[in-house]
Amino acid sequence: MIVESLEKPAVVVVTEEFVDLAHRMAAHHGRPSLRLLVLPYPLEGRPEEELRQIATDTYPRLVDLLCGI
Repeated sequence: MIVESLEKPAVVVVTEEFVDLAHRMAAHHGRPSLRLLVLPYPLEGRPEEELRQIATDTYPRLVDLLCGI
């Protein structure tokens, strides 16, 4: 949230398990519109190939969120 307060693009990356917590914390700190990129839960224990595919699939969305799309 420090980065966003400096008017720099910011995206919080969380897993599905922590979406509600991320929204509550962002609102608590006065950033209710903080952008989130949500990854599947759990990531732990997934094969490396699957993790790489998740990263490949979500990277375009991360770029979009950083650009404010």
